[in-house]
Amino acid sequence: MEIAIKLLISIFGVSAMVLTCHFFKLSRPSSISDLDEAKRLLDQDSVGFQSGASVLSRDRAVALIEQVSGDSIGLLAAMGDGVVIRYLTPGSVKATRMGENSDLTIQLRDFTFRPVSIKFDDNSAARTWADKLNRMQESQA
Repeated sequence: MEIAIKLLISIFGVSAMVLTCHFFKLSRPSSISDLDEAKRLLDQDSVGFQSGASVLSRDRAVALIEQVSGDSIGLLAAMGDGVVIRYLTPGSVKATRMGENSDLTIQLRDFTFRPVSIKFDDNSAARTWADKLNRMQESQA
């Protein structure tokens, strides 16, 4: 009986903490404030990455930054309380799909990285990046 009471008190305590955080909005999902922040994060992660063309999604959840040489694309995705970075090289992209409202869904061959959706302002930008990402589907022989 004593164990059951301790278990109930623990469950109540954890539930109270979760509800308090939710009520006071203490848990905010992460985001990428602007392209300068994305480039700074990329530079911190990979010294020497020279940023070229770049785009930030409307919801500030995903950024794509092409390396000047065109060899790779930095993919930054706000997940949880931080930003996850992946470097896309030929063969690392499994699928790229155009959706409605200028959305682009990117799926990597890395099974630990869930598919992300980037929301573009216009179809031409979405198409340009879809073409770049489709080139990353092909592996170099």
